[in-house]
Amino acid sequence: MKIILKAITVLLLLAFPIYAQSDIAGTWGGEIKMLTMQLEFQLKIVKSKNSFAGFMSIPSQKLNEYQLQVFTFKKNKIHFELPSQAGTAKFDGDLKADSIKGKILQAGIEGSFYLTKNKKTGATVQTEIKKSELLSYSEEEVAFKSGRILLAGTLTYPKSGNKFPTVILLTGNGPQNRDEDILGFKIFERIADYLSSHGFAVLRYDDRGVGGSTGNTMRSTTADFADDAKAAIDFLKKQSNIDSKKISLLGHSEGASIAALAADNNKDVACLIFMSAPGLPGGEILLEQQRLILKAGKVSDEIIGQNLELQKKINDVLLKNKDFETLRKDIETFAQKDFETLSPEIKNSIKDKNAYINSTVQSQIAMFDNPWFHYYIQYDPSLILSKINQPVLLTFGGLDLQVPVNQNKPVIEEALKRGGNNKIKSVVFHKANHLYQEAVTGSPAEYQSIKKEFVDGFLKDISDWLEQNLK
Repeated sequence: MKIILKAITVLLLLAFPIYAQSDIAGTWGGEIKMLTMQLEFQLKIVKSKNSFAGFMSIPSQKLNEYQLQVFTFKKNKIHFELPSQAGTAKFDGDLKADSIKGKILQAGIEGSFYLTKNKKTGATVQTEIKKSELLSYSEEEVAFKSGRILLAGTLTYPKSGNKFPTVILLTGNGPQNRDEDILGFKIFERIADYLSSHGFAVLRYDDRGVGGSTGNTMRSTTADFADDAKAAIDFLKKQSNIDSKKISLLGHSEGASIAALAADNNKDVACLIFMSAPGLPGGEILLEQQRLILKAGKVSDEIIGQNLELQKKINDVLLKNKDFETLRKDIETFAQKDFETLSPEIKNSIKDKNAYINSTVQSQIAMFDNPWFHYYIQYDPSLILSKINQPVLLTFGGLDLQVPVNQNKPVIEEALKRGGNNKIKSVVFHKANHLYQEAVTGSPAEYQSIKKEFVDGFLKDISDWLEQNLK
């Protein structure tokens, strides 16, 4: 889910090192430090005739081998720049022995970075280990069209048998790859691995504009993604090893809304699994989400109140399709107040306060003023849910602060029953967060540090329910 005006983060941070001319080509890895944020990143350097090309990966930002465009190297000094919504990031570093160390300046904020050669990030190592394992099922790279959009994905299925019952996995908010990789936790890869090891075919695919898929996620809406899900169903119906009468949709967070839209009046969808499904319009969920997450972060009631007040104004602009520029002054005032709450250490790293404030305001406007967010705020999931008649499995995390169970579960159950659907099962994993990890508080701040594993029983409950409703 998109959250928190209080936290100001830099969206993309990239680096480009140059090594001794003869051995610069290869893989470099290291870390970026800016404000309170630390990011692992990796640089692959490829040599051409008289120059080098750099490809950047930041696993936690879902950036994979992005080709850098601007850089210079002279007398062991490196300079490169990367434009982003948060402002152009300018990197200056020095090559010393087998490492690169330097400074970053972006939106008036100064940070640092370092790189060493042939160092791989934990996420990359994890991926290589996974690929080296002998899979107990078959795996195919696939692609299909949704209108003019090309969607690329992976289809897994048991090695023996035919006409498999199939599950399509639908990702949550924001640009996601087919694995729904969040801070190194590959949620959909894990689900696909388990289900295909237990007799099911599974299709997962990259969101629009991610990986091998074309298009743009933030210039699209939940309804557009539902069209993509329908295209995935049409693709599967043409596959000789898929049972076209036994296709299920599993959606996580926004993916549940996508699944509901795609299943509405659709006889090709046999059953549905909603992981952390929203039952209310996005504006209402955002307000409760912000309140809970900020409270978990021990933010003062005064600051929480200011956040919620501004979010209400943003919701109103989006609901009534007003000009977003009418909120610029409010967002700027909030950013000014937010600046004053920063620690002395962080303030000292901000070299240009005005640039920092302006960049913050612009990035906030860009985050909200787009087709995806307009639809998200205005769409009421309960209207479609009341028309769903297929069997439904609802799962929630008891510590989910992004889609709180007490706010959404009763609304969804009531909407389904209002439409006459009594084929509903609800399961709450009381110690789970939004990603179904065992959590302490459930705050997104924990996602990276806690074990990247599902809570006990999560995968088995899904598989068992599918056995009863799909096979």
